[in-house]
Amino acid sequence: MSQKLKVLIADDELPARNKMNRLLKKFEEEVELIYSAENGFDALEHIHSLKPDLVFLDIEMPGLNGLEVAEGIDLDEMPAVVFATAYSEHAIKAFELNAQDYLLKPFNEERLKATIDKVIGNRAGSALDKGKIAEILKSELAEDIKVPFANKVPIPTRDRYKLVDYSEVVCIEVEERSVRLWTTERSYLLNHTLDTFERKLPDEEFFRVNRSCIIGLAHVKEIVIWFGNRFKIILSNDKEVISSREKSKILKQVLKF
Repeated sequence: MSQKLKVLIADDELPARNKMNRLLKKFEEEVELIYSAENGFDALEHIHSLKPDLVFLDIEMPGLNGLEVAEGIDLDEMPAVVFATAYSEHAIKAFELNAQDYLLKPFNEERLKATIDKVIGNRAGSALDKGKIAEILKSELAEDIKVPFANKVPIPTRDRYKLVDYSEVVCIEVEERSVRLWTTERSYLLNHTLDTFERKLPDEEFFRVNRSCIIGLAHVKEIVIWFGNRFKIILSNDKEVISSREKSKILKQVLKF
């Protein structure tokens, strides 16, 4: 028998994740669920680290939506991507033509089986051109979809999400295998990578000063000339970070001084 498809699902709603988990168990001879992501950042991080064969992406997720997650996947590592959506017919038709498949919510066991069979068939035969995923992400469709909370970072807690506005983010630092996001009042430990935040956050508001830290430019309070052609940057919460030599050169231009 052929090897099982490694599956990752991404949906910010727990009932939806639980339903998908139950349905996938009915096809345990064909698929193996390796991770359930609670948001787009979480999904993208684990797609890169776990390299699943098949990814089910909910479109309406805070922080990174399903389209943005797919956009962030390296094309040479692109898994089979299936969008789950409740959007209108024209959007569904576009997904049907350009992605491996779509699932219109609410979907049932029969519809999921058809999707799994389609993915297995593409895998065994002539797989869909992975570049088509990139095409749809660059289309007008992706631009037309209105993303709620697009300028906020979702902070998961035990039973809810706290939404932190980009303007509140002082800096984001690597902490062991996670990152710590700092605001002027407190900090949050998040299970993401710094690379994920660098891709998501707008360049005009944030700047990666070294390998382990991104700063909010609006929160730069003072810049001290430091040894080795570098700078010590003092932020609005009195945190201090040292820019690398390479980033120090760029920082002069970004801050226009």
